[in-house]
Amino acid sequence: MLPSFLARPALAALLLAGALGAAQAEDFKRVVAINGEATVGAKPDLAYVSIGVQSAGKVAREVLTANSKTTGEVLAALKAAGIDAKDLQTSGFSVQPASQQDGKFSSSSEDGPAIAGYTVSNTVNVTLRDLPKLGDILDKAVSAGANSIEGIQFIVSNQSVLLDGARKTALDDARRKAEIYARASGLRLGKLVDLSENTGPIGSGLYRAKAVQDSVPIESGESTLNVTVSARFELED
Repeated sequence: MLPSFLARPALAALLLAGALGAAQAEDFKRVVAINGEATVGAKPDLAYVSIGVQSAGKVAREVLTANSKTTGEVLAALKAAGIDAKDLQTSGFSVQPASQQDGKFSSSSEDGPAIAGYTVSNTVNVTLRDLPKLGDILDKAVSAGANSIEGIQFIVSNQSVLLDGARKTALDDARRKAEIYARASGLRLGKLVDLSENTGPIGSGLYRAKAVQDSVPIESGESTLNVTVSARFELED
């Protein structure tokens, strides 16, 4: 029998070894790591578009006055077409000196040609909630004086609902793949021990146009949402 002053350290060492062994067993559990994917398609129900008025001339005040008048007429046309005031937001306004080349004004710089006039630009972001009217509304904006239309983006408003469905599908896909690997290894699929998500944005292409004429044929198409989950499952005998 060991003396008491030797027995206590020996017992502590055995307990420590047991704890380490349990921790190592926990750390080295058999797992399968797998990705699950889901794609959902949806018809856009909103559109964002930037509509602008660009003006040029020799006298800054005159150019500003003309630009402001035309921009006001464009805004009035948009509201008359059914666009609510809350869906109209100024996104850019500038007054810049310009040089004149080949009869056209272009932005001037310190090292460039002498100032020959000024350019004024006023851009408004428009949210359209009735997509079938998009082409007609662009036509009305141009008829009222808009000469720059950029960045039409189609959006699906109920993204959270689509995301929830895609998340469930992606996890089911990950579990299905993991079960295949478990069976192929002669094991059973255990509990889920880790899960992370990578969600792709909903969206479709951008449409850009300058001085659109006549009725504008635009198709919103279908937007897609991609969800990928990374999952780890335990493997059991």
